[in-house]
Amino acid sequence: IATQHDRYNAKALVNKGNCFFHKEEYDNAKEYYLEAIGVEANCIEAIFNLGLVNKRIGNYEEAIQAFDKLQTILPSNPEVIYQLASIYEMCGSNQQAIKWYNILVTRVPSDPSVLQKIGSLHYKEKDEIQALHFYQESYRYYPSNIDTLSWLGIYYAKSDLHEKAIQFFERAAMIQPNDVKWKLMVGTCYRKMNAYQQALKMYQDANAQYPDNVDCLKYLVMLCKELGLNYEAYAAQLKKLERGMELRSDSMGYADLEPGASRVPMQAPDYPAAGAGGERKRGRLIVPTHDEHAADDGGDELLP
Repeated sequence: IATQHDRYNAKALVNKGNCFFHKEEYDNAKEYYLEAIGVEANCIEAIFNLGLVNKRIGNYEEAIQAFDKLQTILPSNPEVIYQLASIYEMCGSNQQAIKWYNILVTRVPSDPSVLQKIGSLHYKEKDEIQALHFYQESYRYYPSNIDTLSWLGIYYAKSDLHEKAIQFFERAAMIQPNDVKWKLMVGTCYRKMNAYQQALKMYQDANAQYPDNVDCLKYLVMLCKELGLNYEAYAAQLKKLERGMELRSDSMGYADLEPGASRVPMQAPDYPAAGAGGERKRGRLIVPTHDEHAADDGGDELLP
Protein backbone atom coordinates (compact mmCIF):
# COMPACT_ATOMS: atom_id res chain seq x y z
CA ILE A 1 0.00 0.00 0.00
CA ALA A 2 2.78 2.42 0.93
CA THR A 3 4.62 1.80 -2.35
CA GLN A 4 1.41 2.32 -4.29
CA HIS A 5 0.85 5.61 -2.49
CA ASP A 6 4.45 6.80 -2.80
CA ARG A 7 6.74 4.91 -5.19
CA TYR A 8 9.64 7.07 -4.00
CA ASN A 9 9.46 5.92 -0.37
CA ALA A 10 12.74 4.04 0.19
CA LYS A 11 11.65 2.51 3.50
CA ALA A 12 8.46 1.17 1.95
CA LEU A 13 10.43 -0.31 -0.94
CA VAL A 14 12.77 -2.03 1.52
CA ASN A 15 9.84 -3.53 3.41
CA LYS A 16 8.31 -4.72 0.14
CA GLY A 17 11.63 -6.35 -0.70
CA ASN A 18 11.69 -7.98 2.73
CA CYS A 19 8.30 -9.54 2.04
CA PHE A 20 9.65 -11.14 -1.13
CA PHE A 21 12.81 -12.21 0.73
CA HIS A 22 10.80 -14.08 3.36
CA LYS A 23 8.85 -15.77 0.58
CA GLU A 24 12.23 -16.77 -0.91
CA GLU A 25 11.52 -14.76 -4.05
CA TYR A 26 15.02 -13.40 -4.00
CA ASP A 27 15.12 -11.83 -7.47
CA ASN A 28 12.04 -9.75 -6.66
CA ALA A 29 13.49 -8.80 -3.29
CA LYS A 30 16.73 -7.70 -4.94
CA GLU A 31 14.79 -5.58 -7.43
CA TYR A 32 13.05 -3.66 -4.64
CA TYR A 33 16.27 -3.13 -2.68
CA LEU A 34 17.93 -1.74 -5.81
CA GLU A 35 14.93 0.50 -6.42
CA ALA A 36 15.17 1.77 -2.84
CA ILE A 37 18.85 2.59 -3.39
CA GLY A 38 17.87 4.40 -6.58
CA VAL A 39 15.53 6.58 -4.51
CA GLU A 40 17.96 7.02 -1.61
CA ALA A 41 21.56 6.21 -2.51
CA ASN A 42 22.75 5.78 1.07
CA CYS A 43 19.72 3.92 2.41
CA ILE A 44 21.44 1.72 4.99
CA GLU A 45 18.63 -0.82 5.21
CA ALA A 46 18.46 -1.26 1.43
CA ILE A 47 22.23 -1.67 1.03
CA PHE A 48 22.45 -4.09 3.93
CA ASN A 49 19.56 -6.25 2.73
CA LEU A 50 20.88 -6.13 -0.84
CA GLY A 51 24.10 -7.60 0.52
CA LEU A 52 22.16 -10.30 2.34
CA VAL A 53 20.06 -11.28 -0.66
CA ASN A 54 23.17 -11.53 -2.84
CA LYS A 55 24.82 -13.62 -0.15
CA ARG A 56 21.79 -15.89 0.00
CA ILE A 57 21.75 -16.54 -3.76
CA GLY A 58 25.51 -16.98 -3.99
CA ASN A 59 26.37 -13.69 -5.70
CA TYR A 60 29.29 -13.17 -3.36
CA GLU A 61 31.04 -10.51 -5.43
CA GLU A 62 27.94 -8.30 -5.44
CA ALA A 63 27.38 -9.02 -1.75
CA ILE A 64 30.91 -7.86 -0.96
CA GLN A 65 30.35 -4.71 -3.03
CA ALA A 66 27.24 -3.89 -1.01
CA PHE A 67 28.90 -4.40 2.36
CA ASP A 68 32.06 -2.59 1.22
CA LYS A 69 29.89 0.42 0.41
CA LEU A 70 28.12 0.11 3.75
CA GLN A 71 31.47 -0.18 5.52
CA THR A 72 32.47 3.25 4.18
CA ILE A 73 29.25 4.67 5.64
CA LEU A 74 29.49 2.77 8.95
CA PRO A 75 33.21 1.96 9.30
CA SER A 76 33.05 0.65 12.85
CA ASN A 77 29.84 -1.35 12.72
CA PRO A 78 30.42 -4.94 13.92
CA GLU A 79 27.56 -6.39 11.89
CA VAL A 80 28.88 -5.04 8.60
CA ILE A 81 32.40 -6.22 9.40
CA TYR A 82 31.03 -9.64 10.30
CA GLN A 83 29.18 -9.93 7.00
CA LEU A 84 32.33 -9.16 5.02
CA ALA A 85 34.29 -11.77 6.99
CA SER A 86 31.50 -14.32 6.60
CA ILE A 87 31.20 -13.84 2.83
CA TYR A 88 34.95 -14.10 2.28
CA GLU A 89 34.87 -17.31 4.31
CA MET A 90 32.04 -18.66 2.15
CA CYS A 91 34.12 -17.83 -0.94
CA GLY A 92 37.00 -19.85 0.46
CA SER A 93 39.15 -16.71 0.85
CA ASN A 94 40.35 -17.70 4.30
CA GLN A 95 43.07 -15.09 4.63
CA GLN A 96 40.65 -12.28 3.78
CA ALA A 97 38.12 -13.77 6.19
CA ILE A 98 40.75 -13.89 8.95
CA LYS A 99 41.61 -10.25 8.24
CA TRP A 100 38.01 -9.11 8.69
CA TYR A 101 37.36 -11.34 11.71
CA ASN A 102 40.48 -9.87 13.32
CA ILE A 103 39.10 -6.39 12.67
CA LEU A 104 35.84 -7.53 14.24
CA VAL A 105 37.72 -8.75 17.33
CA THR A 106 39.04 -5.24 17.87
CA ARG A 107 35.41 -4.09 18.15
CA VAL A 108 34.10 -7.05 20.17
CA PRO A 109 37.16 -8.61 21.84
CA SER A 110 35.26 -10.95 24.14
CA ASP A 111 33.02 -12.63 21.57
CA PRO A 112 33.81 -16.37 21.90
CA SER A 113 32.19 -17.39 18.62
CA VAL A 114 34.29 -14.94 16.60
CA LEU A 115 37.45 -16.10 18.36
CA GLN A 116 36.50 -19.71 17.65
CA LYS A 117 35.86 -18.83 14.00
CA ILE A 118 39.33 -17.31 13.66
CA GLY A 119 40.83 -20.40 15.27
CA SER A 120 38.96 -22.63 12.84
CA LEU A 121 40.20 -20.66 9.84
CA HIS A 122 43.80 -20.73 11.05
CA TYR A 123 43.46 -24.50 11.47
CA LYS A 124 42.23 -24.79 7.87
CA GLU A 125 45.28 -22.77 6.83
CA LYS A 126 47.54 -25.27 8.68
CA ASP A 127 48.57 -22.70 11.31
CA GLU A 128 48.02 -24.76 14.45
CA ILE A 129 49.80 -22.30 16.76
CA GLN A 130 47.41 -19.47 15.91
CA ALA A 131 44.48 -21.89 15.88
CA LEU A 132 45.33 -23.03 19.41
CA HIS A 133 45.66 -19.43 20.60
CA PHE A 134 42.23 -18.41 19.36
CA TYR A 135 40.51 -21.59 20.56
CA GLN A 136 42.05 -21.00 23.99
CA GLU A 137 40.80 -17.42 23.95
CA SER A 138 37.33 -18.59 22.95
CA TYR A 139 37.39 -21.12 25.79
CA ARG A 140 38.45 -18.40 28.24
CA TYR A 141 35.35 -16.37 27.47
CA TYR A 142 32.95 -19.29 27.07
CA PRO A 143 34.21 -22.54 28.62
CA SER A 144 31.05 -24.53 27.86
CA ASN A 145 31.09 -24.61 24.07
CA ILE A 146 31.21 -28.25 22.94
CA ASP A 147 32.99 -27.54 19.64
CA THR A 148 35.72 -25.61 21.46
CA LEU A 149 36.09 -28.29 24.15
CA SER A 150 36.26 -31.01 21.50
CA TRP A 151 38.88 -29.18 19.43
CA LEU A 152 41.10 -28.42 22.41
CA GLY A 153 40.78 -31.93 23.83
CA ILE A 154 41.66 -33.52 20.50
CA TYR A 155 44.53 -31.10 19.94
CA TYR A 156 46.13 -31.94 23.28
CA ALA A 157 45.46 -35.66 22.88
CA LYS A 158 47.14 -35.71 19.47
CA SER A 159 50.04 -33.78 21.03
CA ASP A 160 50.35 -36.58 23.65
CA LEU A 161 49.32 -34.15 26.40
CA HIS A 162 46.66 -36.57 27.60
CA GLU A 163 46.28 -35.18 31.12
CA LYS A 164 45.40 -31.79 29.65
CA ALA A 165 43.08 -33.40 27.10
CA ILE A 166 41.20 -35.20 29.87
CA GLN A 167 40.25 -31.86 31.44
CA PHE A 168 38.39 -30.81 28.30
CA PHE A 169 36.77 -34.19 27.66
CA GLU A 170 35.58 -34.41 31.27
CA ARG A 171 34.08 -30.95 31.02
CA ALA A 172 32.33 -31.96 27.79
CA ALA A 173 31.00 -35.05 29.57
CA MET A 174 29.52 -32.79 32.26
CA ILE A 175 27.76 -30.71 29.61
CA GLN A 176 26.60 -33.73 27.59
CA PRO A 177 26.25 -36.49 30.20
CA ASN A 178 24.19 -38.67 27.86
CA ASP A 179 26.85 -38.80 25.13
CA VAL A 180 29.07 -41.87 25.64
CA LYS A 181 31.72 -40.42 23.32
CA TRP A 182 33.26 -38.25 26.02
CA LYS A 183 33.68 -41.12 28.49
CA LEU A 184 35.34 -43.19 25.78
CA MET A 185 37.70 -40.34 24.98
CA VAL A 186 38.68 -39.99 28.63
CA GLY A 187 39.21 -43.74 28.82
CA THR A 188 41.39 -43.66 25.71
CA CYS A 189 43.52 -40.88 27.20
CA TYR A 190 44.06 -42.92 30.35
CA ARG A 191 44.97 -45.96 28.25
CA LYS A 192 47.54 -43.97 26.26
CA MET A 193 48.97 -42.72 29.58
CA ASN A 194 49.31 -46.38 30.65
CA ALA A 195 46.87 -45.66 33.47
CA TYR A 196 45.10 -48.93 32.67
CA GLN A 197 43.03 -49.28 35.83
CA GLN A 198 41.57 -45.79 35.38
CA ALA A 199 40.91 -46.55 31.72
CA LEU A 200 39.22 -49.82 32.66
CA LYS A 201 37.01 -48.10 35.23
CA MET A 202 36.00 -45.44 32.72
CA TYR A 203 35.07 -48.04 30.09
CA GLN A 204 33.19 -50.10 32.67
CA ASP A 205 31.25 -47.02 33.82
CA ALA A 206 30.40 -46.26 30.18
CA ASN A 207 29.31 -49.86 29.62
CA ALA A 208 27.07 -49.77 32.70
CA GLN A 209 25.40 -46.63 31.36
CA TYR A 210 25.34 -47.78 27.71
CA PRO A 211 25.32 -51.60 27.69
CA ASP A 212 24.48 -51.71 23.98
CA ASN A 213 27.37 -49.52 22.85
CA VAL A 214 29.54 -51.62 20.55
CA ASP A 215 32.63 -49.40 20.65
CA CYS A 216 32.70 -49.42 24.44
CA LEU A 217 32.60 -53.22 24.46
CA LYS A 218 35.40 -53.37 21.89
CA TYR A 219 37.55 -51.19 24.13
CA LEU A 220 36.76 -53.38 27.12
CA VAL A 221 37.63 -56.60 25.30
CA MET A 222 40.87 -55.12 24.01
CA LEU A 223 41.94 -53.66 27.36
CA CYS A 224 41.03 -56.79 29.33
CA LYS A 225 43.12 -58.85 26.94
CA GLU A 226 46.05 -56.47 27.41
CA LEU A 227 45.73 -56.73 31.20
CA GLY A 228 45.23 -60.48 31.23
CA LEU A 229 41.74 -60.13 32.70
CA ASN A 230 38.65 -62.18 31.98
CA TYR A 231 36.97 -60.70 28.94
CA GLU A 232 34.59 -63.51 27.92
CA ALA A 233 31.45 -61.80 29.24
CA TYR A 234 32.22 -58.59 27.29
CA ALA A 235 33.13 -60.60 24.18
CA ALA A 236 29.88 -62.57 24.37
CA GLN A 237 27.87 -59.36 24.76
CA LEU A 238 29.75 -57.81 21.85
CA LYS A 239 29.19 -60.86 19.65
CA LYS A 240 25.47 -60.78 20.43
CA LEU A 241 25.18 -57.10 19.53
CA GLU A 242 27.18 -57.49 16.32
CA ARG A 243 25.08 -60.49 15.34
CA GLY A 244 21.94 -58.43 15.84
CA MET A 245 23.41 -55.64 13.72
CA GLU A 246 24.23 -58.11 10.94
CA LEU A 247 20.68 -59.44 10.96
CA ARG A 248 19.24 -55.94 10.77
CA SER A 249 21.69 -55.12 7.99
CA ASP A 250 20.59 -58.15 6.01
CA SER A 251 16.92 -57.33 6.48
CA MET A 252 17.31 -53.66 5.57
CA GLY A 253 19.73 -54.14 2.72
CA TYR A 254 22.35 -51.84 4.17
CA ALA A 255 24.41 -51.53 7.34
CA ASP A 256 23.20 -49.13 9.97
CA LEU A 257 24.21 -48.39 13.51
CA GLU A 258 21.86 -48.31 16.47
CA PRO A 259 20.42 -44.80 17.00
CA GLY A 260 22.83 -42.91 19.21
CA ALA A 261 25.60 -45.49 18.86
CA SER A 262 29.06 -44.03 19.09
CA ARG A 263 31.24 -43.85 16.00
CA VAL A 264 34.52 -43.45 17.89
CA PRO A 265 37.17 -45.34 15.89
CA MET A 266 39.08 -48.28 17.31
CA GLN A 267 42.47 -47.28 15.95
CA ALA A 268 44.70 -44.28 16.54
CA PRO A 269 44.20 -41.42 16.92
CA ASP A 270 41.07 -42.63 18.78
CA TYR A 271 39.53 -39.18 18.52
CA PRO A 272 37.05 -37.70 16.03
CA ALA A 273 37.99 -34.87 13.73
CA ALA A 274 38.04 -31.46 15.39
CA GLY A 275 34.90 -29.42 14.77
CA ALA A 276 35.15 -26.20 12.87
CA GLY A 277 32.34 -24.43 14.63
CA GLY A 278 29.00 -23.22 13.34
CA GLU A 279 27.85 -20.23 11.45
CA ARG A 280 27.12 -17.25 13.65
CA LYS A 281 23.57 -16.10 14.28
CA ARG A 282 23.25 -12.35 13.86
CA GLY A 283 20.64 -9.83 14.80
CA ARG A 284 20.10 -6.30 13.63
CA LEU A 285 22.60 -3.88 12.20
CA ILE A 286 23.73 -2.33 15.47
CA VAL A 287 24.77 -5.13 17.80
CA PRO A 288 24.94 -3.94 21.42
CA THR A 289 26.55 -7.11 22.83
CA HIS A 290 28.15 -10.28 21.51
CA ASP A 291 27.63 -12.61 24.45
CA GLU A 292 25.67 -15.06 22.32
CA HIS A 293 26.56 -18.36 23.99
CA ALA A 294 24.21 -20.38 21.83
CA ALA A 295 24.62 -22.45 18.70
CA ASP A 296 25.52 -20.39 15.70
CA ASP A 297 23.30 -21.82 12.99
CA GLY A 298 20.63 -19.17 12.90
CA GLY A 299 21.12 -17.20 9.73
CA ASP A 300 21.06 -13.53 8.80
CA GLU A 301 18.22 -11.19 9.63
CA LEU A 302 16.97 -8.41 7.39
CA LEU A 303 16.74 -4.79 8.37
CA PRO A 304 13.18 -3.42 8.31
